[in-house]
Amino acid sequence: MRAAFYWWRAVRGRSWRPVLTVLLVGGLLGTVALGAVASARRTWSAYGRYLTSTNVSDAFVNVPGALPGMAPTRPITLISRLPGIAASAAYLGLDDNPVVHGRIDDSHLASSLIGSYTGSFFRQDRMTVLAGRLPAVSSTDQIALTPRIASLFGVGVGATVTYAFSKTFGPPGARPVLHSFKVTAIVDVPPVLVDSSDQSNVGVLPPGATRRLLASYQFAWVGVRLDRRAAGIPALQQHLAALAAGVQRQVYLTTHQQLPGLTFQISRTDVTEAKVQEAIRPQAVALLVLGGIAALALLVFVGQGLAQLLGRSGPDIAVVRALGGTRAQSALAVSLPGAVAILGGMMLAVAGAVALSPLAPVGAVRQFDPARGVRVAGLVLGAGSVLMAA
Repeated sequence: MRAAFYWWRAVRGRSWRPVLTVLLVGGLLGTVALGAVASARRTWSAYGRYLTSTNVSDAFVNVPGALPGMAPTRPITLISRLPGIAASAAYLGLDDNPVVHGRIDDSHLASSLIGSYTGSFFRQDRMTVLAGRLPAVSSTDQIALTPRIASLFGVGVGATVTYAFSKTFGPPGARPVLHSFKVTAIVDVPPVLVDSSDQSNVGVLPPGATRRLLASYQFAWVGVRLDRRAAGIPALQQHLAALAAGVQRQVYLTTHQQLPGLTFQISRTDVTEAKVQEAIRPQAVALLVLGGIAALALLVFVGQGLAQLLGRSGPDIAVVRALGGTRAQSALAVSLPGAVAILGGMMLAVAGAVALSPLAPVGAVRQFDPARGVRVAGLVLGAGSVLMAA
């Protein structure tokens, strides 16, 4: 061992340039390879992190509207008490229209207002704040707007907007009541990155304001977190069918009105997640392909560089043997320059991949990833650097 290092120190002056070349080529290509693979993995997992960070519901149950002889919010309570539900949060659709430039806008582009009733968008299925801060839960005069409705109003954080509310059970022709709210946040409402036209252009009221506007109730959605997550959805559907039958009987006994075809439909989060993951797939695959191309280029160019280093060191074997070195010492002596280049290149590649990590994830999912910034992908960097060294 000592003879090998002695010989390398003696000849390193004429080999440092090719060693540095192999080190830099390996480091740069390794940076691209490891960085692209780490970015692909991070992009692919970004939406799952987003769902976890928002405390997303496993399913959403629709209450189609007010039922005769029953308080508007009674079905929400009944649904939240079903077996297998660990937590629930509801929001209400309200009968309203925005007042834009002094005129009521009842076009479909204006959409409408939704109100958090039991913590939806605040505690569960939390909104993503793009600017400002969320309204206070107990506030009666604050609101959050999605970007499109904020653009319709032509306002930002700190401005005041007005809505005209109609009473669902009010007399025909009654004039709507105007309410104004201060905009505290510009938000995106979950689920994001899907074609959800009923939520893409809305304002969101906190529970305090929603409870004052129950007279304008139109429909509700109840987000539920299940004990068995997605596996508990079939059982939830059975319980909802039984609940619908029970509600029909109760309405008939109370009002003698029939409610044929009453159902509580559900929207599954796992289906939504699958659609988004399918949309993300091409970006993740493209990054993997880039990483694979960079890895192949690394094998070719670094392999050629190592071959030249070994070729330059070939005549030194006889010298080391003449000085009394063993066969193993001779092999170690001529392989040290290549080993230094590989080790240095590996360290440079890992450092470069970490430095590039803030660029991930890529695509539309980037703005919703709660884990942005510098990240060390231990599995990718560890396994990748070992493979590169091998």
